[in-house]
Amino acid sequence: VRQLLYPRECPFCGRVLGDVRDCPDCAEQLEALRRKPGIRLDPAQHYISNLAGAAAPYRYSGCVRRGILNAKYQGKPWRAVEMGNRLVQLAFGGELTVQYGELLPQPVPWAAIGYDLIVPVPASGKRRGYNVPERMAQPLAHALSLPLLPKALCRVRAGRHQAGLSLDERLANAAGAFRAQEPELVEGKRVLLVDDVITTGTTAAACAQALLHAGADSVFALAFATVEFGAPPDDTTPIHEDDE
Repeated sequence: VRQLLYPRECPFCGRVLGDVRDCPDCAEQLEALRRKPGIRLDPAQHYISNLAGAAAPYRYSGCVRRGILNAKYQGKPWRAVEMGNRLVQLAFGGELTVQYGELLPQPVPWAAIGYDLIVPVPASGKRRGYNVPERMAQPLAHALSLPLLPKALCRVRAGRHQAGLSLDERLANAAGAFRAQEPELVEGKRVLLVDDVITTGTTAAACAQALLHAGADSVFALAFATVEFGAPPDDTTPIHEDDE
C-alpha cells in the first residue's frame, strides 16, 4: 500500500523508480560527477584542520546539487536517506537492494573498523524540522552497525550563512559555533562525522574541534558532495557554493 501511495522516486530528478534501483535518467550525469579515482579530499584544496581526513564521492554540481537542495529546502527528507544509501555504496562498498519498493543497504560491518560511532553535523536551525546530515547518516549507521548520536553535537550560536563568505570569514563564523553536549559519549572514540556538502571544510573542522575538545580520539568527515576549486581559495574572496 505504501508503495502504491508513495512510490519511491529518484532523489535527484524525482522520477518514479519503484523497484528500479538506479535512475536511468540520472545515471550518466551521476557518473560524470563522480570523484575518481579516490574520494578523499585534498588538504591543499580544503581546510581540514583537526580532521583525520575527509571524503566525498561527488562534486557539488548538476543533479547532485539539485538533489541536496531539494532535500534541504523542499521538505523532502527521504531524498537525504536515499543519498545516505549511496554513501554506503560509494564510500564503503556496500551492496544496495530494493525490497518492497525501498532501497536498502546490505550490512558491511567490516567497513566500520576505523570508527566507533557516527555524529551528524547539526542543522543550522530548527525551522526545517529535520536535519539532512542526520538523515544521510541513518543508512550508514545501519549498514556499519555503528551507533548514531544525533545529539552529540549542538550549535551554541547560529552564526551567518556560510554561502558568499570568504575563507577567513568562514573560519571566524564557524569557530566556537559547536559544542559536544555529552562528552562522555565521545571520549576516546573514533568519530565518523557526516555532512551533506563540504565546501571549504571550515564547518567540519569546527565540529571536529568541539569533538576533540570533548575527548574524542579522532574525527573523519564524510559528505555526499564537495565543491572542487580550480585553485585553492584565497583568504578574502567570497565563495558561492550554490552557484551553478
